[in-house]
Amino acid sequence: MRPGVWLGLGLVILAALFDLQVVLRSDPGPVSAEVMAQAVRVLKEHQQPGDLVVHSPLFGVSELAALGELAARPDLPVLAVRSGRRVLLLDRIDQPMFGFEGEAKVVELPEPLVLRIFEPSGDGPAPVYELLSSLDPNVMKVERPEGTVSAVCNRARAEGGFDCPGEAEWLYAAPRTLHIGGADRECVWAHPTTGGVIVFTLPAHNAPAAGRHLELTVEAGMTDDAVTGTADGAPVGIDIRQNQQPKGRLAVPNQVGFRIGKFRVDAALPIELRITTARDGRRHHCLNATLTEVPGP
Repeated sequence: MRPGVWLGLGLVILAALFDLQVVLRSDPGPVSAEVMAQAVRVLKEHQQPGDLVVHSPLFGVSELAALGELAARPDLPVLAVRSGRRVLLLDRIDQPMFGFEGEAKVVELPEPLVLRIFEPSGDGPAPVYELLSSLDPNVMKVERPEGTVSAVCNRARAEGGFDCPGEAEWLYAAPRTLHIGGADRECVWAHPTTGGVIVFTLPAHNAPAAGRHLELTVEAGMTDDAVTGTADGAPVGIDIRQNQQPKGRLAVPNQVGFRIGKFRVDAALPIELRITTARDGRRHHCLNATLTEVPGP
């Protein structure tokens, strides 16, 4: 038999042995509910807005139950995501998850668990918060009149999202898919109200590393039929504030399409998006808001 054939046969045998090793790898024993609960508490202490949480794919149903409502995934995020997002990996020490590269901060947990924290590997923009994927019962409230909270929108809707007790049924916070600018777009329903202010509060975020700052991108618009069917429709305004100080304003006229604004914001302070209009008739308004770490002083 020729040497090349022997070499090929040897590689096939080695590959088969490796596959057999994977198949026969010992099944790890389950992690106790107490250890899992402690690990989740520690993870949440280290979690920041915008973090991506990954857990070992070896966790079983009982172990996953301890995660509760924590948004976590069992697969390796693609490199493009890892380069722009901080990743918290809840893993097993005895059978670690493969594929992660670079140095990680290690947070010790009761055996057999460990928490590894991977910082973004890229130097470009890094998203740290997205309103659309982060809606919770505390994100929206209604002021009527301005400065007086008349409703906190924390009551779960059967259709998803949260409505505002005591207010009209069309005042709520929820992900929607709406026809805006000639295309179906995902965004957060944010209908304004005459004589009041709709307030979305985004959480504070830690200060970025030296040479970077936080930038808020807001895109907002009204559905195409609300614009074309209401010739005298009132414009909508979105004021951005931190600590009661203005950071900018995005004007949304009665025109088809999204309007986009970018605003530099401060770390360690919540961000308010304050939405108003003179007349709320058919103001089927929707928005997206993303907080990003960007290069620059």
